[in-house]
Parts: sequence; structure tokens; C-alpha cells
Amino acid sequence: MSNLSTGAQMLSSITFDESTSSLNTSLQSFSQIKKEKLALVSIPTRKTESWKYSAKRLKLADQYPALSKQASNYQTAYDLDCHQILISNGRITLNDSDIQGLSIKQFSDLSEAETKQVLSGVIAESNAFPFADINAAQFQNGIFLTVEDNAQIDKPVKVVLEHLGHGMSFPRVFVFVGKNASFELIEELNITADETSEAFINSVCDITVSENAQLRYIRMNIDQGTCKHVGATGVQLLRNARFNSYCMALGSALARHDLHVQMLEPGAECDLNGVCITRDNQHYDNHTCIEHIAPHCTSNETYRCIADQQSSIVFNGRIHIHPDAQKSLGSMSNKNLLLSSKAEINSKPELEIYADDVKCAHGTTMGQLDETEVYYLKTRGISAEQAKLMLTLGFVLEVVRSVPIESIADYWEQQLTDILSFQAS
Repeated sequence: MSNLSTGAQMLSSITFDESTSSLNTSLQSFSQIKKEKLALVSIPTRKTESWKYSAKRLKLADQYPALSKQASNYQTAYDLDCHQILISNGRITLNDSDIQGLSIKQFSDLSEAETKQVLSGVIAESNAFPFADINAAQFQNGIFLTVEDNAQIDKPVKVVLEHLGHGMSFPRVFVFVGKNASFELIEELNITADETSEAFINSVCDITVSENAQLRYIRMNIDQGTCKHVGATGVQLLRNARFNSYCMALGSALARHDLHVQMLEPGAECDLNGVCITRDNQHYDNHTCIEHIAPHCTSNETYRCIADQQSSIVFNGRIHIHPDAQKSLGSMSNKNLLLSSKAEINSKPELEIYADDVKCAHGTTMGQLDETEVYYLKTRGISAEQAKLMLTLGFVLEVVRSVPIESIADYWEQQLTDILSFQAS
């Protein structure tokens, strides 16, 4: 944002498709508190540590038009039998609301008890991420998903965050997974706008995984346009809970995802996986934070990034071991591949440890394709372009094929093959 210094100034120029009037008193009060707080929220600049590589791309216009009224024509790009929720410019459509073991409600339909559950699980906010506060201050009608205790949901649930045309939207999703339950959640970003549209989507997803429960979370950013997207996912893990995430992303004018995991009780485990590809003048920000708050918790993190042409990627991964988190196990691996001398990747893995009985490791690599390996493949009758494609795909396919839904893994393998083949040619 070039000439606006606070969130309050930015939001004063925006009109919305929905208001908080349909929400109950507690949610309206929460939103009002966040609105008042916006006067103290500074929009990130290059002096903001976590935004120093990205703030120059924010450039939100002084006046954003109202949300577009276009009709959605969303169609899935891969074959998947799932329950689907579409949030299109703030409007919510369910294809199936009667699912055994799973309750899906709009925020406007929540009871007071459910509202308290939502508010107690809000952790995606932090001083380093002001956009979560901005999202809360402009509460539109979000989605509340509750998985019952011991439930094994028969099919994945896909939440599509769609934005059509110009303007801003602020989708919000809250997920509560009950004890001993198992659940697969897909969050897909889909922005449709032409090159002249100023579209911005600010999404937040809060997740609580209860005792002995498991959540497999697949987040996909498939937009490759000129739009801007800033998203946050906050996760709370209770005793022996398991959280497996797979973040698959293509770059755009500005894209950023903050993933914040708190392991609150012993035995919790999280496994974070990510693949990011940028080209042209695109940009993508990955920021992860894993907090070991309780003892006997385990975390693993594997991210692979590829930047080509004049694009750029940021990876900032942090493992925070709290003083009481003895017997913690944590590992982080970030490997990066530059396909152009003008591409840029900034990697910052961090360990912050305040306990002495832990095992932690982190590492990052940065490089280009090995010309010796390219030459070896050429001597076996493979063209230079095909050799580069094989080596580049091999760099990321280990993570891509770890996605637990085969049709999604196949889709991303084909997407990356097409993109990288284009670059190789």
C-alpha cells in the first residue's frame, strides 16, 4: 500500500457484499473489537522483518470497488469424489449439508456455545500478521465445520475460496475435529480476474484437532494471474493429535501463506509438506511456525521451491521449543532450485530452543541444475530439454506424490510437467 499507513484507513474505503448484522452478539462484538484495533495495525512495509521481500508487491489501491457480482462457474480441474463448499466473493454454497458425522454451519447460524468454540480456537492472528485482524474486523459469513467424536468422514471436504472480478473478499473457515476422528480437508484458492482487475483475497482458516484425532490438510493455490492473495492457517493440536499438511502453490502477483501450528498437549505430531513454483515476475511467500509447547511432541517439515525467470520465493520456517517441551523431536528441510540467474529465493530456517532434552535439526540448500547430471542424461540419448525437465521434476515429485489423494497428486504432477516443459523449451 503506497500511501496508507493503517488498516483502518484501508478498510474505510471498501464496501462489502455482506455485513456482520446476521451474526450473533458474540461474533459481532469480536469483529467490533478487531475494527477498533485496526487503528493500531500498521500495514507491512519493507522495514517489517517478515515482509521485507514482499511489501513492495502489496501495493493495494487507495480505493477498491465493491465486490464483483459475477456468477460463479467454478468447475473442478481434477476428478475427485468429495463434499464441496464454495465461498465465492463472500457468498456460500454447499453441495451437500447432510453428511454423517460432520456438521457444516454458516457463522450466522451458530449457537452461543458454538460461537465460543470458534472464538477459543482463533490462533491465526499475531502481531506479525495484521491481515488476520483485518479479516476478523470484516467478518463476512464464514463456515464452521465440526467433525463428531469417533467419526470417520467417508469423503474429503473441499472448501473452494473463489474470487471473481475486482474488489476484496475475506473468507473465514473454522474446523473442529472431535476426539478419535479422522478427516481430510482440501482448501483451494481460485481467483478469476483479467489483467486490469484489482482483486485481493484475505483468507483465514482456524483448525483445532482433538485428542487422538487426525486431520490431513491439503491447501492449493492454483491462481497464476495478476491478483493478490494473503492467507493464514492456524492449528491447535491436543493430546496425541496428528496433523499432516500439503501446501501446493503456484505463484501470482503476490501470494503469501502463514501456517502456524501449536502443539498444546503431549504426544501431538505434525508433518508439514510444501511445493512452490514461480515464473515470469511472480512471487510467493511461505511462512511456517511450529510451536512445541508440551513435551513429547514431534514435528517434521519438508518444503521444495523452484523459481524461474525473474520470479521470487520466500521461505521462512521456524521451530519454537518452549521451556516445558522436553523430549521434543523436530526437523526441517528446505531445498531450493533456481532455474534462472535472475530468479531469487530467500530462505530463513530458524530454531528457537528453550529446553535442553530435545533433538532438533534444520537445513536449507540453494542451487541450480547440476550440469554434470544433465550431461550424463544427454549421453544416454536424452535431449537437453528433456534432461532438465526430468531433473527438475525429480526435485519436487517426492513431495508431490506424498499427497494422500491420488487424483490431486496426479493433477499437480501434470501441472508441474506442463509448466516446467514450457520453461525448458
